[in-house]
Amino acid sequence: MKTLSPADAAAFATLKTRVIARTGHHYYADKDDQLWERVADRMAVLGIATVGDYARRLDDAAADEWARIESAVTINETFFFRFSEQFEAMRQTILPALIARRGGDRRVRIWSVGCSTGAEPYSIAILLHRLLGPRLADWQIEILGTDIDGDALDVARAGLFGDWALRTMAAGERSALFVGEGTRFRLKPEYRVMVRFARHNMMTLLEDGPAAERDAFDLILCRNVLIYFRPDVVAAMVGALALRTRPDGYLMLGHAEPNPALNAVATPVDAGGVLAYRRLGSVAEVVPVVAAPLPVPVVRRVVQPVKRVVAKVLPKVAQFIAPAVVAGDDRLEAVRRSLSTDDAAAALAQAEAAVAAMPRDPVAHYLGALAAAALGQASVAERGYRRALYLDGDFAMAHYLLGRQLMGEGRVAEGRRSLANAANAAALVGDDAVLREGDGMTATDLIAAVRHALQVAA
Repeated sequence: MKTLSPADAAAFATLKTRVIARTGHHYYADKDDQLWERVADRMAVLGIATVGDYARRLDDAAADEWARIESAVTINETFFFRFSEQFEAMRQTILPALIARRGGDRRVRIWSVGCSTGAEPYSIAILLHRLLGPRLADWQIEILGTDIDGDALDVARAGLFGDWALRTMAAGERSALFVGEGTRFRLKPEYRVMVRFARHNMMTLLEDGPAAERDAFDLILCRNVLIYFRPDVVAAMVGALALRTRPDGYLMLGHAEPNPALNAVATPVDAGGVLAYRRLGSVAEVVPVVAAPLPVPVVRRVVQPVKRVVAKVLPKVAQFIAPAVVAGDDRLEAVRRSLSTDDAAAALAQAEAAVAAMPRDPVAHYLGALAAAALGQASVAERGYRRALYLDGDFAMAHYLLGRQLMGEGRVAEGRRSLANAANAAALVGDDAVLREGDGMTATDLIAAVRHALQVAA
């Protein structure tokens, strides 16, 4: 962060307090550099020179600048069928149970909270479309996706996504669900029409909502959102969300987001092997639906003396669960930002600069490969994945995406080998450990994704 004048420093401190209070994003409490970058971008767009003048712009209701800065400070990272084991539980257990219970009025209401660019609610629409089939026309399906970021919602409504958001999908699945438009993919209209998007600030959950909001939804998903809020705010939010589910409905949170406050209003239930929540006093039980199991990739388990295993695995665990951004080095973060906004050309240029500065950093090569893949430069992408793996042979995400690319090119034997390597690398860490460069994907998620890729290719 650049050195600010005393006046700007004081104004920035006040502005930071206001932004956190309005958005609830306590995430920025110790991240002045990141918040300043977003504020400075808005000041540059508006041609404003001082933080004080920018604060006065926020006070001008007609300018609607709060909506712009709220969009700027929101972290948008999502992809289709993220957290695969939860989606598998929805496919096999939760959604079939809701369909069975709602057979009388044939109406299901679902809310995706903090939906960003729409991958989550659209993924649910795809599942319901498949589950109901020709019966869909007889049902009233309401899927609501909300977010504070108006720009992200514009992207969601368009239904146009880059390769980055579809990276867990096989080529055949992409072609069944999307129509290619240059280097991007538009979700087919039969899925888009199932989802409605609206702007919503989660802080309003702390207010007494209208009675119509209570008991309103059969399923609420609020995953990987609450981690940005202060613990006491989270406690109030999860209670408010639980009260907005129907008595026999479900609330699903991210892996790390269950809060003790839930115990006062909801009880955990086993929903097909994953944890969901139901309001206290509910009596309906989850009815598992038997589905054909996905093939399990063979994961090598090598028996070694304990000391050798510990010596080998502990360093790998540390690097897999280490923060994605190295302190003091913004090069890789710049690449990630460009990828998340589908600016693959900028991402590739930034990755090449990062590789030049850090030639032995496997992540720099990996991010360059992602950018090249998004631009359709398959040979460049393959070279980047392989260089990343040369530097770190247990880089699970590099193995996985290389395998997906090879399978898509018809190089099935090589692709299967890379996918198996991905599963083996993921198995080295704990099931719930977040994989490096996995955007929240755990070892369990990746192994499930490998299973799915092998099933589709079978």
